[in-house]
Amino acid sequence: MPRNAVPHRAGAGLRRLAGGVRRARTVSAAARAAVSRFIAPAVDAATVRRVEHLVAQQRATGQDIGSGVDEAVFDAVSLRARRTRVGASATDDKWAKLFVEAFVNLYHDDLDSPPTPLVRKAIVDQFHRLYYHDRGTWRETYWLGTRIWKCPLDLWLYQEMLHEVRPALIVETGTAFGGSASYLAHLCDIVGKGAVVSIDVDDAGDRPKHQRVTYIHGSSTAPEVVAEVTGMIESGEPVMVILDSDHSENHVYNELNIYADLVTVGSYLIVEDTNVNGHPAFPEHGPGPMEALDRFLAERNDFEIDESKHKFHMTFNPRGVLRKVR
Repeated sequence: MPRNAVPHRAGAGLRRLAGGVRRARTVSAAARAAVSRFIAPAVDAATVRRVEHLVAQQRATGQDIGSGVDEAVFDAVSLRARRTRVGASATDDKWAKLFVEAFVNLYHDDLDSPPTPLVRKAIVDQFHRLYYHDRGTWRETYWLGTRIWKCPLDLWLYQEMLHEVRPALIVETGTAFGGSASYLAHLCDIVGKGAVVSIDVDDAGDRPKHQRVTYIHGSSTAPEVVAEVTGMIESGEPVMVILDSDHSENHVYNELNIYADLVTVGSYLIVEDTNVNGHPAFPEHGPGPMEALDRFLAERNDFEIDESKHKFHMTFNPRGVLRKVR
């Protein structure tokens, strides 16, 4: 998880979104009102960015805004902008109640049937942003007293993957506090197999000790580090790789090309934090893991995205769990 990740709050740009924007005509007013009643998302940076994109698209093409969900987001921001312009407070109780009512209505209406994919995505993305930008959630998650900057839902998925694959070696790039290395090692204790090698450019001396864990000080892409890791692989034994170090696009792309060949068929290569750069969190991050993943998958056919790892809806690693298939 990037250490410089900070919560983002929408600025004062809402006022300018109110003017010069036309309403969509392709969806009936009743349909738009229904969607808006169900999806009135809290205005955050990602919502503002989406509206700006829609406005630019509409002006450039002369076409109306497309989906009902996009229109609902547009309507919510436009309404907030008008309220702000006439002096309504950003913490207006009526505005807060509108959001609460919208999501309560959506939940009750969907008790007997699952929501549509667009509605489900709207709910998941909003909760994802809430969870990610709250400094009291993943930043305050611990494993046996050691800080571990991961989503607990993803930690549970790691447990399932280790039980399934039973890797002899787990390669982790990016150690940070050592919480995830310790967690993985204790899972190896439970399944009765496996070792963890964790790599980081920072040589912290207070990381948790475990007989299954080896810490390597250095860059994950340095030739000498790669050679040391490769030398730890036992012939014919499963290898799993987790990439969680420098989250810049080029670094992750280089890691993917280096470590993909170490992963054994049937095992996993996990690209962590593909959620940053607006996927859907931390939009100001810049190109990172998701963009590197897209480049990698466009060039390789030996890995497939394991869609089953999206089963908990929210993950910090969307599309990032890759199974080696050949």
